[in-house]
Amino acid sequence: MHSSLEINTPNVWDYDMILEKIGYGKTQWILLIVSGLLTITSVAAQQAMSIIVIASQCEFETTQAEKGVMMAASVTGIFLSTYIWGYISDDIGRRKVLLYGIFASNALQFILMFVTSVWLFNIINLLVGISMGGVSAALYAYLSEFNIPRHRAVAINYSTMFVSVTAIYVPATAWLVLSFDWSITVGNFVFLPWRLILFVSLLPGLIGGLVLLYYPESPKFLLSQNKDQEAVEAVEWISKFNRGKPIQNILNCDEILLKSEDPAGENILADSQGCGIGILSKIARATVPLFHKPHGFNFILCNLVMFGMFFSSNGMQLWFPEIVNRSSGAGNNSSTVCEIMSAPVEKPENITEELECTATISSKTYIDNIIVGVAFLIGFSIQGTLLNPLGRKNVLLAAIAVAVLSGVFLHFIANPTGVLIAFCLYILLPGLSISIMIGAIVDLVPTHLRSKAVSFCMSLGRLGIIAATNLMGVMLQPYCNTTFAIFTCTLVVCLIVVHYLPIRNSA
Repeated sequence: MHSSLEINTPNVWDYDMILEKIGYGKTQWILLIVSGLLTITSVAAQQAMSIIVIASQCEFETTQAEKGVMMAASVTGIFLSTYIWGYISDDIGRRKVLLYGIFASNALQFILMFVTSVWLFNIINLLVGISMGGVSAALYAYLSEFNIPRHRAVAINYSTMFVSVTAIYVPATAWLVLSFDWSITVGNFVFLPWRLILFVSLLPGLIGGLVLLYYPESPKFLLSQNKDQEAVEAVEWISKFNRGKPIQNILNCDEILLKSEDPAGENILADSQGCGIGILSKIARATVPLFHKPHGFNFILCNLVMFGMFFSSNGMQLWFPEIVNRSSGAGNNSSTVCEIMSAPVEKPENITEELECTATISSKTYIDNIIVGVAFLIGFSIQGTLLNPLGRKNVLLAAIAVAVLSGVFLHFIANPTGVLIAFCLYILLPGLSISIMIGAIVDLVPTHLRSKAVSFCMSLGRLGIIAATNLMGVMLQPYCNTTFAIFTCTLVVCLIVVHYLPIRNSA
């Protein structure tokens, strides 16, 4: 005798119920680690540029503005592609998109190690971002569909925490790589240590991708595509991997059938004759309902807040190594950040280019960036304990308000420790608030639009990073105080908008 779901059709099972019967095991644990490795490479592709622009500045002879373009290149690729990849993953599968995205981006990052032209470097880095967009689009859907409903939010939360791990991984590995003074010369090409940072960044994703090759496609996705037999085979794989025995033995039946899922959304790849414009027009039509009443106005406000948070937090974080490096080289502990940044940079003419490039980054730059990464990890833990007792909206308002105060203090604080604390709060608090805003967006729009809403907001957030990195590249040195004021005023706007948004305090 089986459960009530099987009264008329004894061998038809709900997928989530089968997962419950199999139990949490190696499939879920290893997939969580794989998602973490893919997340590290995806985020490192962006964050490592903040170190690379300093280490390569003599070889590429880059200006401040060109550094901004270098830092924005991969983010631009992710911004342009993630939303489209999200739709494609609903058509061809999460696993295919993940594997294409990670292996293509790894191959491009490897090529990037040997590029000697800064503009070719930026173009290939843009392609890295476009490939990485596939990872960003499909990862959480794939991870969640191997977990039962009550485990999904926890799995995604732990996967997201790998963003904080990356904030430690990037400066720590860069410090290790750049602490050695060596070079390999092949003809006119000189391979310097900073190029190895690209390999260290792609390595976690390569390992994760190789492990992912052994995994099947998401059974939930296969059911939505009416590929019932493939879905059963995938479930059998999970059963054997977790429990070491066939699914039939666990369910005490000779043959199983899976309940069909709601079909995936409109197939954007079909009926478009391979035409990119046709695909884009279908995506645009599917996006329009996000801006309709009754949720349209609030959704626009949410986008404004997400843009501002990414602009201020991630934009500043990418320039943080450059700011710290300039400040630590100033040798003056009684100057504010902007007094140091506004001072002209004098390049000695009597030392070789190689020495100039390999002796650029101070240990304080790495240490301060590792501290920010550790602060993110601690911040995630503390935030989780505050959300329920204080309420989501209250935590959001408090976090943005403290970040605004930190931004104001950065105009006046001269003490190095005080500057580091202010920067940590300025980068950390809006960054942590992004995850709370995503939860608020999910509440504000109907169920069938939630995935599109989150993808759209995250894409607009990355547009904020692109705007911030390029703005700082042009304005930071000549108009430092004005630049910081723009970032702080952006957060003030976010604070006002959040105050008026109908965000529920309880999750």
